[in-house]
Amino acid sequence: MKRTVIWAGVFVAALGAGGLWYVFESPQPQALPQAKQTAAAPLEQLQADAKTAQSFAIRGVIEGFYGAPWTHEQRLSMFEFMSRNHYNTYVYAPKDDPYQRMDWALPYPEQQAGKMRELIQKAEAGGLRFVYSISPGIPLALPNKPISKEMYEKSILFSSEDDRKRLSDKVAQLQGMGVKTIMLSFDDVQDELKDKDRGIYGTNYAEAHMQLANALLADGKKKDPGFELWFAPTRYWGVKDHPYWQTLREQLDPAISVIWTGPEILSKKIDSADADKVAQLLGRKPLIWDNYPVNDYTYAIANEPQLFFGPLEARSEDLQAHVSGLLANPMVQPESSKPALYSISKYLQNPAAYDPEKSYVEGLSELKGVGKSGLFNKFTDYSRRSMFAEDEWNPKFKELVDAEDTARLKKEFDELKGLRGELQKSTTNKQLLKEIDPWLMKLSREGELGLLTLRMLAAAPGTPERAELTRQTEAELNKLKQEPYKIGEEILTFVDLSLQKQ
Repeated sequence: MKRTVIWAGVFVAALGAGGLWYVFESPQPQALPQAKQTAAAPLEQLQADAKTAQSFAIRGVIEGFYGAPWTHEQRLSMFEFMSRNHYNTYVYAPKDDPYQRMDWALPYPEQQAGKMRELIQKAEAGGLRFVYSISPGIPLALPNKPISKEMYEKSILFSSEDDRKRLSDKVAQLQGMGVKTIMLSFDDVQDELKDKDRGIYGTNYAEAHMQLANALLADGKKKDPGFELWFAPTRYWGVKDHPYWQTLREQLDPAISVIWTGPEILSKKIDSADADKVAQLLGRKPLIWDNYPVNDYTYAIANEPQLFFGPLEARSEDLQAHVSGLLANPMVQPESSKPALYSISKYLQNPAAYDPEKSYVEGLSELKGVGKSGLFNKFTDYSRRSMFAEDEWNPKFKELVDAEDTARLKKEFDELKGLRGELQKSTTNKQLLKEIDPWLMKLSREGELGLLTLRMLAAAPGTPERAELTRQTEAELNKLKQEPYKIGEEILTFVDLSLQKQ
């Protein structure tokens, strides 16, 4: 089976449900298989009537990105935000917590266990189900981070009774802390088995995954009849059948909910028809892991770190009747994630009545400590571009350029130039300021460049003044193009076009 690494957008590799975006070439199915007729999974029982339910049964946030995990305090702040905005589920799945991945077999030391217990208790007090993800597979290599011998050796040996007991003991520790739902995660792991496992499973790594999941569910229920298991498969996206999914629907206990990120890893659109196809292929309704507004891939792959303040878009207005729930994967920056997560909460509560633009405006007001909302909104208007955007330009800026309104352009650039200083004076949310400062600094410099460009265009052609201003504009434009942080690209394009007219 051939694996092809693809790169998001322009065939660039992207980190998706937490990792490298790759695609398997698999045979095209002749027809969709019929799902097994089984009892409804416990999670689906949350819906009194799935066909008429107004909101999603599971409305969650999954801390599932690569990069520095959120701090304890940041998680507690997020719990408060989630409870206030009608979320009911939090999934702990930070890829860079060693106890969640490489050291999956080790119990949490008492100090970390104490903090974990507090998180679980605070989540439950706020009406949030706390789900813990554990990922014992062989991780995929990441850019500039190859798989070490230690990482390989610490990954699970499926045929080892000792390793299975270590996993069971780790889950038992978490159950003792109050965790009632575990997610066994084989997303972003290698599609191969260790030598000893190949002697039992051959190359069918999917069978090894399913057997482990079934055993873990049975073991967990012995300790707690209310225990539930979720499963993140290695093949977690797409709408066409795949050998991995064939094994999954044939062997995985129907009580186990299965993660799906949509037609793609970064899915621009997720509709009910695709969800129904996947429900047949998985033998159960999928649980969506929605990779918005996650931005880890803009760091690790594109090398152009970006913020996504815009609202969720292009999800069916009746999707809640076709899936078991939806989990939103946020940005590395918790405060900056809240406006987009607010829009997602509005969608999850009532998809049919969801208004993305209204939710975008309302979501910005959810941020605490922003003294001058108009100025902050100006910043986010340049930071809302995402996979949903057809036009990469801030429409408000595009309107000024199209109208060739020099006076209003000058006003815009003046405001951008002073934006960083004004927000620093008027914003008491220091965590938010810290998160956005690299982009804010670049946008302010782009405002200065815009003013310089207008001066260049106003100077008489053929004069030494025009030549000098052109030189300065070109030099500053080249400097800003080298800055890694992605914001205000439309301003740089405007300057580029202005220089071409020389």
